[in-house]
Amino acid sequence: MPIFDEIGRIRAGYNQARRARRTAHIMNALPPEIQRDLDWNPPPSLMAKVFRWMSGSMRR
Repeated sequence: MPIFDEIGRIRAGYNQARRARRTAHIMNALPPEIQRDLDWNPPPSLMAKVFRWMSGSMRR
């Protein structure tokens, strides 16, 4: 049934986002020296993405 397929896709997307947030939280809690050794570059927050999008559209 198509509705159950759609619910499954939504759930899979939710699970993937949850794992990514959990990983970022754990990695951000590590000391800076270890983060550098692991070459951890934290993902930008949603607000940073919105700010970049707005500032880019204002320059044009």
